[in-house]
Amino acid sequence: MSVSTHRPAHGSGFRPGGRFASRRAASGFSLVEVLLATLVVGTLLAAATGAIGGAVSARDTLSAEPVTAFGLAREVHSLALVLPRDAGDGLPAARGADVALLEDLDGATFSPPVSAARTALAHATGWSQEVTVEAVDLAAPGSLAADASAAAVLLRLTVVVREGADLRGTYVWWLNP
Repeated sequence: MSVSTHRPAHGSGFRPGGRFASRRAASGFSLVEVLLATLVVGTLLAAATGAIGGAVSARDTLSAEPVTAFGLAREVHSLALVLPRDAGDGLPAARGADVALLEDLDGATFSPPVSAARTALAHATGWSQEVTVEAVDLAAPGSLAADASAAAVLLRLTVVVREGADLRGTYVWWLNP
């Protein structure tokens, strides 16, 4: 068996040892490749800049408007969950600090709104919370129960939130008596 010792002429693409070497690899990237890479990277940067700008705008909107109707209603709900269900004087509380029993919330209107800690939310001026607490008879869900302490009764907590005169939301929760 004979081994060929034929070597191609210098510069024809073969390296010593028989490996193929392209002229392009030795010269680097072509102008078209560099332009195409620049176009792809530029497009990605433009898309990322737009997405980041949108996220910053959304964050600014949320931080500039921390008062939301649901958040204000949830404050009353959180307060109602920890209040005793005992009978009181039957009059609604005039301020958050006056709320001692769940019954004190029924018919109450708070402006400025109150927090679950029974303090006025000064940052929410112009907003109000209107609260009703009703005993609902489970045997006839469309009617109110005469005895709120009966076994087949749930309490319906309704919080209406307004910004000025504009209704911003009505929220309802069910509580065990």
